[in-house]
Amino acid sequence: MLEEPTIKVGLLDERGSIFCQKRLATQPELGPEAVIGNIAEVVRAVLSERGMKPDQMNSIGIGVPGTTDADTGVVIYAPNIFWRDVPVGPMLHSMFGVPVYATQDTRAAAWAEYLVGKTQGLGSVACITLGTGIGCGLVFDGKIFHGAMNTAGEFGHQLVEIDGNSCNCGRKGCIETYAGGLAIVRLAKERIPNLWELLGKDTVAVDDVYRLSEQGNPQARKLTDEVVKYIGIGMVNLINLTSVEMICISGGISNAPDALLLDPLVAFVRSRAYQTVADRVQIRRSALGDNAPLIGASLLFRTRL
Repeated sequence: MLEEPTIKVGLLDERGSIFCQKRLATQPELGPEAVIGNIAEVVRAVLSERGMKPDQMNSIGIGVPGTTDADTGVVIYAPNIFWRDVPVGPMLHSMFGVPVYATQDTRAAAWAEYLVGKTQGLGSVACITLGTGIGCGLVFDGKIFHGAMNTAGEFGHQLVEIDGNSCNCGRKGCIETYAGGLAIVRLAKERIPNLWELLGKDTVAVDDVYRLSEQGNPQARKLTDEVVKYIGIGMVNLINLTSVEMICISGGISNAPDALLLDPLVAFVRSRAYQTVADRVQIRRSALGDNAPLIGASLLFRTRL
């Protein structure tokens, strides 16, 4: 369900159809230059596999897990990969000589949903990505919404507990510290007795926690119920503030059993969102799955048409 953080590189057409893709480990500890160099190497490998040269690409799109300036291609701040002021767009442009479009990965996912996913034809949509961290992309009136200070969609950094758990962003009490993938694994290690014996291995992943919850382990069930509560609080706030027509959830955690995530999330929203919209807003799992950010990144060129 939630693997070690990885980067997807793919070759797609102008409609977002994937011809081929490869994955590579993110390895943020290597530093941004090495990570971008690894990405470039895999791009060349994907092109070579299809018998193409770099100058045959029309553009490169990249989705980054952090605040990214779409105009300059500079990653302003990506706390989970420890990037700050990294010019990923200009660096890739210098390597390949084609236009490079960059944005936050959750915005790329929302853009994909808007153009080719379940939200086609709607005017206001949100795509919440539930993975290692938690983010949200917004599309209003056919445009990706960045916000005046380029920080729109920081769903996982909504405050839900005053002086709560410490977050990688430097603050405390963020949703991400209770319901993100890293948080779920950490809390499972802290709360579930005999965890390693129950799993029969010395590692734990998010899908392990959900499997234990499904099997009736009380501590695991309490933890997955808390995930619903905190994500639900964020969704209610999002709906009440923006009046979005549809919310899609994507990312590894979104693959959890419906009975443990999607169904109780819908019930939470229906019972707590502003009354006139509670029953009208649509909440769906992404039709594009984990490929939403990849597809959306490839279609970023359409933001400039």
